[in-house]
Amino acid sequence: MEDVVLKKLKVDLKELVSEMEMGENMELTGYLDTETGEIISMPDSVMRAVEDSDEAAEALSDWEQDLVEIAGSILGDEKNRFLPIPKRESREGYEIMVAFADSVRRKGLQEKLSHALNGRGAFRRFRSILNDHPDELEKWYKFKDDWMREEAIQWLIINSIEPVQVVSGFFSDDGTEINSDLVPKPGLCLTCRKDNAGGKEEILCLLTRNDQRDHDNFECGAYEQKE
Repeated sequence: MEDVVLKKLKVDLKELVSEMEMGENMELTGYLDTETGEIISMPDSVMRAVEDSDEAAEALSDWEQDLVEIAGSILGDEKNRFLPIPKRESREGYEIMVAFADSVRRKGLQEKLSHALNGRGAFRRFRSILNDHPDELEKWYKFKDDWMREEAIQWLIINSIEPVQVVSGFFSDDGTEINSDLVPKPGLCLTCRKDNAGGKEEILCLLTRNDQRDHDNFECGAYEQKE
């Protein structure tokens, strides 16, 4: 079977993650323009009006009128240029919290977080506990951001898109350039002091992760647990 060729596209991953985190109750649908990399946040009301009739579209407010043309392009899209961006379900948010709780090294805190995730109100209890531990709360934000970023990248790859942001300047042994956005970050790295440390240490971390990207078990002799 031939390898799938990924289309290189400049995509704002932070904006994509933000769009994916939109709740199901929001009257907005995000679209990725696969030609320009632009992320479009389209009100459902505009799409309904354009689909309904010219009169309904003309009755939209001034700021909604600015979106009518692009809404028409999305509705008439026959070449899959505009990809609907999936919204994260509450179940997925719960899975991220469970994974973070499992990564906490302080046994007493880990037990509290795990217990908080049982039953209704899990989100509120989980956040309340972390509010009393500012250092762990910061780690939670970082853990969640990395998880969602990886999810966004995998969604792009499934749709045959390689996100291109910053040229790393580093190359594999075969001479191909390493795209740091496509190198998965193992869970071990999220608890390491060197994660996002910057400078030479982060470069070595990137190369280590790239060398083992196809391995089942990630190993790192330079691992140092965060305090």
